[in-house]
Amino acid sequence: MRYFRQLPVQLIITIFLALISGSFLSGYTVSIFYTISACFIELLFFILPFMVFAFIFRAIINIESGSLYLILLIFGGVTLSNAIALFTAYFFGSTVLPLLELKYCCDFAARFNSDITSLFNLGLPDIIGTDKAMMIGSGAGIAISFIKNENKLRKTAQHVSIIISDAIVVFLQKVFIPILPIYVFGFCLKLSYDQALIHLFEQYGKVFAGSMALVLVYIFLLYFIGSGGSIKKAWQNLSVMAPAGLTGFSTMSSAATMPVTLKCTEETTRDRNFADLVIPSTANIHMLGDDLTIVMTALSLLTIFGHSQPDLSSFITFVLAFCVAKLSCVGIPGASVLVVLPVLQNFLGFTPEMVSVLTTIYILQDPFGTSANVMGNGAFALILQRIVRMKE
Repeated sequence: MRYFRQLPVQLIITIFLALISGSFLSGYTVSIFYTISACFIELLFFILPFMVFAFIFRAIINIESGSLYLILLIFGGVTLSNAIALFTAYFFGSTVLPLLELKYCCDFAARFNSDITSLFNLGLPDIIGTDKAMMIGSGAGIAISFIKNENKLRKTAQHVSIIISDAIVVFLQKVFIPILPIYVFGFCLKLSYDQALIHLFEQYGKVFAGSMALVLVYIFLLYFIGSGGSIKKAWQNLSVMAPAGLTGFSTMSSAATMPVTLKCTEETTRDRNFADLVIPSTANIHMLGDDLTIVMTALSLLTIFGHSQPDLSSFITFVLAFCVAKLSCVGIPGASVLVVLPVLQNFLGFTPEMVSVLTTIYILQDPFGTSANVMGNGAFALILQRIVRMKE
């Protein structure tokens, strides 16, 4: 019985039940469960900016020294990591895709439709975006970190930050995580009812399989590096991060998964302040799964629609524009592809039809991409921690 209380087990059972029951439940019933999940995620996104501010602010003002250096290291590391992932997908795709003998399919986009929508929403106001909350928390934390430790203002700020962040942690542990399986059920039920995975495998199976193989190998290599070259530690860290990966798969949102990602990353790094700084800062902009799968999908569609593959010099300009665009991403389903669509049009010559096909494919494989995003952020935290400790 104790085994079934573990979050990974609960999530696996929830996903399995949803995928089975989606085949015989009515559309209205599925819409009810999906509405519950949608309302819960709306509430979470309302709280999210305050959570991001509190965690980043607390983490920065409680770091003894080098806060500004660490912030610059995080954002520089994110940009470099995104670029490396994009180039990896480019070279892998250029090598593998010609072997798959892709052919044009005239009704490729038409087969991906969904009748399931949320019956209502909570109508919560958008007070402040997570990007602004992140900037305000970083700026305020850096400003106060220049004040001496003995100063009353800094001590008060540290005390208040601890109270607020601890209150949020209590909410996450006592409310969010216990309800998470119910929350996950609605999203997976919709996925099952739409038969989205079946369509994806039928129409896009070979490229999808190649993309997933690339993602799995790439993520494991990152954990291998972050674990100091130890395969045993890499597997241990992967198993610790597994609940976050499963949550990302079912919610299709790095932001919604952040509470679980924080909890798991705190265990792998054994440093709460470090996890509280790195994960909220990177959840929306460091999306390795998206980097790898979007490039693989884009290259395959260029072939399917009869366009030539970009040469290396053209792809370099695409990477630069892509990395800049990713800085404006939000960790919600579909957000990443929306901000890079103009980049695909301007630098890879995507037509409106190609954009439509890529968007539908992206949404369908988003559970896998988001899971990779979350696992990648856990690996990024481990690697960054090793770099920081080498500098000390």
